[in-house]
Amino acid sequence: MNYFAVIGDIIDSKKIDNRYQVQKTLETCLNDLNNEYQAVLVSKFSITLGDEFQGLLSIDAPLFQIIDRINLAMQPYQVRFGIGLGKILTDINPELSIGADGPAYWHARKAINYIHQKNDYGNTQIAVYSDNEEKISIINTLIASSEAIKSDWRASQEVVLKELLSMGIYDEHFDQKQLAKRLELSTSALSKRLKSSNIKIYLRARNAALQALKHIGEELD
Repeated sequence: MNYFAVIGDIIDSKKIDNRYQVQKTLETCLNDLNNEYQAVLVSKFSITLGDEFQGLLSIDAPLFQIIDRINLAMQPYQVRFGIGLGKILTDINPELSIGADGPAYWHARKAINYIHQKNDYGNTQIAVYSDNEEKISIINTLIASSEAIKSDWRASQEVVLKELLSMGIYDEHFDQKQLAKRLELSTSALSKRLKSSNIKIYLRARNAALQALKHIGEELD
């Protein structure tokens, strides 16, 4: 069986003045996700070092939705993510993502090292890796494209993603009237914000990347 192994770390954490408080924020965020996504967490998100964490997810997990939840919770600090797709060779502890090993985690570590070397001028902080390198290259391009879109967002545009996530929505198809009401915007003002942010293309690219990853996972089984 194949899994998504996720390794994350807070970028430039040693330069953060209130490092302890940021670590507590990360801990709270991961605890919330562990409770909310129990059905797809094979092994709960666990902090491995003060500023680094990892988790093991089923290939049915809403991977990028979870990643965006972490990113928003950790603002203004940035988090780097390495995602590995593959098998686990050791026993899995569902309560703690420490000690398990196998290609999924090896690939996640390769992915995070790749981000260290190539982050598109600081815009791209997510990469994936698996045995199917040709398809993974295309998926990483999709992810980088969505990251480039996000890097241009103003706070008012970011609020749209935050509100969609709070509604449990991570898809380009949603009720714009309902979203406008929640954001206290006119429908025309929301339409302008959706257009200027390219958020629908952002979500489309993320979801296309996830579907392609799931397909690879099924092929490798």
